[in-house]
Amino acid sequence: MKVTHEVSGATFEAPDDWQVEGTGHDEVLLVLEPGPVEGGVRANLVLTAVDTGGRSFRDWQNVTEAQLPSELADYLVLDLHAFEIDGRPGGSRLAHHVDGQGRALVMEQVFTEVDGLGLTLTATVDALRYPVVADEMAACCASLRVPAGVRR
Repeated sequence: MKVTHEVSGATFEAPDDWQVEGTGHDEVLLVLEPGPVEGGVRANLVLTAVDTGGRSFRDWQNVTEAQLPSELADYLVLDLHAFEIDGRPGGSRLAHHVDGQGRALVMEQVFTEVDGLGLTLTATVDALRYPVVADEMAACCASLRVPAGVRR
């Protein structure tokens, strides 16, 4: 299913049976796999749109990478690389962290910047189920598309 973030106009593909849920924040869009999942974390996709504070794409990502270890317990980057998303500087990161309940999680992210708005699509699942859903998570992240200009 094609999911559109109304604030930014960004789109991405999610599995057809997943559910779009409100977060109460215009800058965050949440899509969850059907649940509950026995003994694990429901896989999810979260699109965030944040003001980069006038930073360049590179500076925004350097600040983000510096903040993640203090925001996520046991944060460990497994892969980080740059590439273009719709002709704009972008990148991806694969990382591990632990949630508040001590569960090991894997997150895959793609990110880019449009007109001062930093867009990040994060796919997260518990580490034990990651091998089962890794290809699907990667496909969702790879499907991120951004408009020529953002709607704010």
